[in-house]
Amino acid sequence: MAAYYQLLNREQHSDGSCTASYLSNIHAQGAWNPHEQHMASATGVLCAELEQFQPRDEMRIGRVSLDIFGLIAFGEFTVHTRVIRAGKTIELIEAEMQANGKTCIVARAWKMMKQDTSAIAGLEDQSIVHPETLPVWDGMKCWPGGYIQSIETRAAEGHRAGKGIVWLHNDLDMVEAQKTSSFVRLLGMVDT
Repeated sequence: MAAYYQLLNREQHSDGSCTASYLSNIHAQGAWNPHEQHMASATGVLCAELEQFQPRDEMRIGRVSLDIFGLIAFGEFTVHTRVIRAGKTIELIEAEMQANGKTCIVARAWKMMKQDTSAIAGLEDQSIVHPETLPVWDGMKCWPGGYIQSIETRAAEGHRAGKGIVWLHNDLDMVEAQKTSSFVRLLGMVDT
């Protein structure tokens, strides 16, 4: 399977909320023990649900927060997504992951109206080496779990514990048979 998750079912509710049922596979397996999911891939599937929930072309996600309530169980789970605060220019949505009858993670996202900010845009970051010019670094492979094995890591010269430039990449989709957006791909690696 070339994805972290398989969508089993999606149900729209009369109140506008949605519940999706998923099955994780070996690529979503955590590094701490084999019967849990990695937080990175779990974040990715939650963000996929947030992104596709009641989409509005004039809005984008501007902030995501995640609260971990306990073990992120491997296998079947559900994600219930709903609106917390509706609005014309800003709104708050929430996706709650549950497995084995318990809440694992609650993700909240603020969506905001898109606006032209080109008049005040600026970038102060210095350029860095492009990942394709760097050698593959296998320093992450010492960690167990299917998620860690699913990513490719490249590191710039001179990296050391606590400091360095490292690029992460994976070729897997977040959800089987669904195109993975850049937003979901990025957020699906943030806990690595």
